[in-house]
Amino acid sequence: MLKEFLYKKSTILICIIIFLLLFSYFENNSIVVSKHTIKSNKLPKKFNNFKIVQISDLHNKVFFNNNNSLVKKIKSQNPNIIVITGDLIDRRKYSEEKAMILIDKIKDIAPIYYVTGNHEGWSSKFSSLEKKLETRGVIVLRNKSVYYKKGNDKILILGVDDPSFNTEGYSEDYKDYDIMKKQLEKINDIDNKDCFKILLSHRPEMFDLYAKEDIDLAFTGHAHGGQVILPFIGGIVAPNQGFFPKYYKGTYTKANTVMVVSRGLGSSIAPLRIFNRPEIVVVAVEV
Repeated sequence: MLKEFLYKKSTILICIIIFLLLFSYFENNSIVVSKHTIKSNKLPKKFNNFKIVQISDLHNKVFFNNNNSLVKKIKSQNPNIIVITGDLIDRRKYSEEKAMILIDKIKDIAPIYYVTGNHEGWSSKFSSLEKKLETRGVIVLRNKSVYYKKGNDKILILGVDDPSFNTEGYSEDYKDYDIMKKQLEKINDIDNKDCFKILLSHRPEMFDLYAKEDIDLAFTGHAHGGQVILPFIGGIVAPNQGFFPKYYKGTYTKANTVMVVSRGLGSSIAPLRIFNRPEIVVVAVEV
């Protein structure tokens, strides 16, 4: 009788362990596509249904079969541009080779626009990575802006460096947000006041600044979806926002600015994502 009881207990325990392992693998490796539609009367008519795919916070992760599943999902969206909002690499497991596996497979799908994250700044090796990105045709936006044109119509794409490039050490208690603020003010020229503006930045916690600068659409990451998302509660913790972060996934609106926060694809310090699957974000901008 005791032997039978122990056998049942062991079987149940093994089943629970197997379930948790499978659940963990699914939550951290099954990529979801999150779609949003943004409307703006500032958008030129030729740009109606302009489609943007966002990738963020890969942290050197390589998905099954050399990222083929990720590449397939990106390609299926038929984007006009691809934007990468930082932390393509991870300072703890730094690998330019892994980062380039994805870039090499998506660079011919659509033009790629890229901004840095804190891990690029912390790595102290970004100059090497930057050269490899530019060699592959990636448009690296380090405190600058570029036009994307369709005939005589155009939109402005801006990108700002992460504050980690202006901060010594690995502290998240940054004191140099003012530098980022000045850089954004500098590239957000008043001559482009009526132009539809897309901003790429790693930091969602700077939303007030983006709204103040009258950015139309901002793409950010960094929050990792709050790491764990609890039903009816939301994200649990995010860098620079602490517990129960205000900006951790999806879209947020303030004044005339819409900010998109990607949950990202990889992980860094905390290796597990719970109810928070890796995502690519697809935004269709309409008139």
